Amino acid sequence: MPENFNIVIVGQSGRVGYEALIFAASLQQYSPSFSGRFIVAEPQPGPLWTTDPRMSPDVRERLQELGAEIIEFESQHFGSSYPIGNKIEALSVLPPNEPFVFFDSDTLITGDLTTIPFDFSR
Repeated sequence: MPENFNIVIVGQSGRVGYEALIFAASLQQYSPSFSGRFIVAEPQPGPLWTTDPRMSPDVRERLQELGAEIIEFESQHFGSSYPIGNKIEALSVLPPNEPFVFFDSDTLITGDLTTIPFDFSR
């Protein structure tokens, strides 16, 4: 198992951004030995969105204080018509050849993730 792996969630305006904050706080609290990258993928405004999907500046700032690296991505296929498609489109901005675990933004971390024997060969 690789020593480091990335954690990825989607963060966007409204509820999902606040869920990302709770995820980040629980990650910091319950998995302090996590040393990989914590990536919050954020969709950007574009023709597929009827409103701006970006998180507020306050939410972005607090996520960064909690160790998040915010990576922006353009919605190519989904947007407002199918916002859950952000999970698929976010994969396009992940660092190549680096192992990752993708969590839903509403996940609450309650233990040390570094003790889980993830098999990144699968």
